[in-house]
Amino acid sequence: MKYESISIKRAVEMIDDKKLLLPHIQRPFVWKYEQVKSFFDSIMREYPINTLLFWRTKEDVQIRRFIDSYHEGINIKETYLKSSEYQNKEKLLVLDGQQRLQALYIALKGNYEDNELYFDILSGRTPIIEGKNELKYLVEYMTKEQANQENAENKTHYWILLKDIVLSDESSTEIKRSILKKINRTEEEKQQIEEIIEDNVAKIKKLFAENDLIFYYPIDSVSKRYTYDEVLEIFVRSNSGGTILSKSDLMFSLIKLNWETAEEDFEDLLNSLNRQGAFIFDKDFILKTALVWSGKGAKYEVAKFKGPEGEKTLEYIRSDWENLEKSFLWLQDFLDYARITSDEVLPSYNSLIPIVYFAGVHDCKTASPKVKHNMQTWLYKVLLNGNFSGQADRAIDNSAEVIYDESTVDYFPYRELEETMRKLRRKVDVDSLIIDSNHYLVLNIVYLFNNQILNFQPKLNGNTPEIDHIFPKSKMTYTYKQPSSLVNNIGNYMFLEKTLNIQKTNRMPEDYFPEAIAEQPDFFRRNLIPTNPELHKPENFSEFVNTRREMIFNIIRNVLVYRD
Repeated sequence: MKYESISIKRAVEMIDDKKLLLPHIQRPFVWKYEQVKSFFDSIMREYPINTLLFWRTKEDVQIRRFIDSYHEGINIKETYLKSSEYQNKEKLLVLDGQQRLQALYIALKGNYEDNELYFDILSGRTPIIEGKNELKYLVEYMTKEQANQENAENKTHYWILLKDIVLSDESSTEIKRSILKKINRTEEEKQQIEEIIEDNVAKIKKLFAENDLIFYYPIDSVSKRYTYDEVLEIFVRSNSGGTILSKSDLMFSLIKLNWETAEEDFEDLLNSLNRQGAFIFDKDFILKTALVWSGKGAKYEVAKFKGPEGEKTLEYIRSDWENLEKSFLWLQDFLDYARITSDEVLPSYNSLIPIVYFAGVHDCKTASPKVKHNMQTWLYKVLLNGNFSGQADRAIDNSAEVIYDESTVDYFPYRELEETMRKLRRKVDVDSLIIDSNHYLVLNIVYLFNNQILNFQPKLNGNTPEIDHIFPKSKMTYTYKQPSSLVNNIGNYMFLEKTLNIQKTNRMPEDYFPEAIAEQPDFFRRNLIPTNPELHKPENFSEFVNTRREMIFNIIRNVLVYRD
C-alpha cells in the first residue's frame, strides 16, 4: 500500500459529504485558538503538514461526523451517527490527523464560536510576534460586522473570508480584482498593495485548492485483512503526539456499540472516584477491572468484546454493573481508611484492582479491623516495591486467582499474594531500599504514623505539602559539592506547605531551625529531625542524612507489619 494524496479543498468536501468520518475512539477537538493560527501560518509558509492515517473498513464501529459549528463545551454526542446506517458499508475513517482536518473543516465550512475565519490579505511580508509564535500570515475568527469595521478603520490589514478564496471557482486574477474594488483606498495605494494581494490569492488557491498537500496512508481492511487488534495497535502508535489514546480507549468504542449508557455510566463512576481532581482514575482502570471481574483476565484483547463470546462478556459486565460499581465505592472507603487521599501518594492504580476484586468476591461485606489493616499493609508494600508497575497484567490475574481461591470475608490472603509475587520474581521484602521508591508515599506514611495528617487536597490553592530539601539543594550541590545521591535523598526530604517552602527559600538548617521551633515547638518530632545540633551543620551533612534515613526506615518497617 502506498501513500495517497488529496488537496485540502477535496478533504474538506469529503468531510462535508460524510465520506471522511471519525471513529468514536477519537477524542474531541482540543486545539486552542493559537494552534489554529499557527497551523494556517505554517500552511501558507509551505511547511509540511505531516502525513495522516486513514482506515478503510466495513467494521461495525461507532462513528461520528466532524464538528461544523464549534463552541466551548460542545457535547460530542451531537456528532454521533447511527451505526445501523453504516453497518457493513465501506467507510473511510481518520485514525491520525483529526485535529488538523477539524481545524480546516471549521475554517472552510463551519464556524468557531459563531465566528468565521478571515485572512489578512495584506499579511505575509513582515513577521510579527504573537505570544510565543512568530507569524507571517494572519488569520482571525470574527463576525462579518467585525471584519467590516476592522477594514474601515485599519489600513494595515484587510480581512477576507478565507473560504471565499479557497472554495471560489473564480480565477486568482478575478478574485484579486474583486478585492481591490472593495478596498477603500486611493488608486496610488491600491497599486502599492496589488502585488501582495495577487501573490496571496494565488498562493491560497495553490496551497488549499490545487496542490495535494494532504498525504495519508490508507490502512485498507476491505481489500487486505487487518485484524482489529492490528488496527488498534497502529492507532495507538500513530497517536504519539497531541492527546494520546490508550488501547482501552479504542476498545471502549466496541463496548458502546451494545451498551448505550456506557459513556454516562463510566463517567459518573469516574467523577465519583476522582473526587474533584484528587485522583486520575480513567476508563483504562475501570475497563481492566471489569475484565478481571468477568474472569476474562486483565489483558486488553479485542476478541474479549467481539463475537458471541464478547457479547457474553459485555452482557455479564453490564448486568452486574451495579455490583461492580458498589465495589468501586467500597474501594473509596478503603482508601480513606488507608489515608491515601491523592494521586501524589498513589504511584500505581493497578495495585487497587485486586482490592476491588476482593470486595466484589465478598459482596462488599464490612471487613474486620484486622482485614483492613492487612490489606493496607499489603497495599503499602506493593506500592513501595512497585509490584504492579510495568507489565502488570499477569500480576493482576494471579492476584485475582489467589483472592478467589484463598480469601474469605475475614481473611485477606496477604501471604499467598506475596508468594505469587515471589514466583513472578517481584520484590516483597521490607529492606532499607524500600524507602527510595515513591518519596511522596514514603513521607506520607512517615507523617501519618508520626501523628500528623497531611492534606493533599486543600481547599486553598497553594497549601498542598511539597517535598523540601532540608539542606538546600543549591547550596549543598554547588557550594559544598555534595553528591546528588545524598542531596536528593529521602533522608534530606521533608514535607512543607508551599507558602512556607517559599518563605524558607534556601536557608541552611542552622539558620532556619530555631525560627521553626519557635513557631512549632515539636518541629523536630513532627518532621523526624535528629535533635543533635552537630548534625545540623553542613560539614556533618552525610551523617545527618544517614541518621534521618534510619529514623524514616524504622517507621516504615514498623508500619509494614501484618496482624495474624
